[in-house]
Amino acid sequence: MQSVMAVDKYATNAREWRLSGDIQLRACLYLFDSGDPFLFLPAAVHGHHALEIYLKALLISDGLTVFNPTNIGKLDPSVGLKKENCVWDHKLIPLAEAFAKKHADFDLTCLLVAPTVVVQMPITLRSAFEIFDPFFTELRYPVEVKLVDGLGQEHGSLLEAMIAYLEPFLSRIPMAAHGGIRE
Repeated sequence: MQSVMAVDKYATNAREWRLSGDIQLRACLYLFDSGDPFLFLPAAVHGHHALEIYLKALLISDGLTVFNPTNIGKLDPSVGLKKENCVWDHKLIPLAEAFAKKHADFDLTCLLVAPTVVVQMPITLRSAFEIFDPFFTELRYPVEVKLVDGLGQEHGSLLEAMIAYLEPFLSRIPMAAHGGIRE
């Protein structure tokens, strides 16, 4: 007998996802601001995670559910979740593109400017997401790095420019008065 899966209770809670993104962002910026090059690796991973979580929060606010669509068949049919209503994966570009399809004012071609040495400015929002995308796959574990080319405090500045662009969209997510996570 196959066990029935359930949708996580936070899978449709954009506020909790936004708050979780805020925590990842704080950790990321703290580590980048330390000036310790050994802490830039976890900073970059936290930066990717913050962006991923924020994009998922935005998609949740559009009615999507964080659930692996390959597991739809394991859900009780009464749940009624369909594959096209799921948001999943860790890749930033598909998440950003999914949000852009729903919001004409979310422009992946907009130019960002941040103080930087490694990254050429100005840079499009899409290119900035492309820079952060491999941080998840290449910097979490000790593996050969093939896609990440240089890493420094300027990536913290670039992330701040990206967050500044995302903030008007994120501010549409209603927040609890106390600002806490997981009541």
